[in-house]
Amino acid sequence: MANNMAEKKRNTSRSQMAEAKVSGREKEQPVKSNKTPVTTKAATRDRGKTTRREQRGNSTWARFRNTAFGGFVVDSYYELRHKVTWPTFEQARNMTIAVIVISLAVGLFLGLVDLGLNQIFVLINGK
Repeated sequence: MANNMAEKKRNTSRSQMAEAKVSGREKEQPVKSNKTPVTTKAATRDRGKTTRREQRGNSTWARFRNTAFGGFVVDSYYELRHKVTWPTFEQARNMTIAVIVISLAVGLFLGLVDLGLNQIFVLINGK
C-alpha cells in the first residue's frame, strides 16, 4: 500500500498537484498556445524598431533615471501624478479659510496671554 502511494506521488506532475490545490473561487488562467504567430512584413519591421530602441537605452534620460536623484524625481512625479488624491477647489478654499481663522484665533489668544503676563510682571516689579 505504501509503495503504491509513493509511486502515485512520483507519477503526478507538479502542474497536476498545483491544479489540485487551486480552490473553486479562483479563476483558472487560460493556457497559452505553443504555436508561433504568423509574421508579416509590418510586424517584422516593427520588431526591428523596437530592438533598435531597446539597444539605444543608454540615453541621457535613461542614465538620469538610474541615478539616485533621478530615481527620486521620477518616483516623486509618478506618485504625485497617479497616487495622490488632490482636493477639489471648494475643499482647498474651505481648508484655507479654516487655517486663516484658526491662526487668527491662536494669535489673538497668545497676544492676550502675553499682555496679561506683561501686566503681572509690571505689578511684581513695581515699575
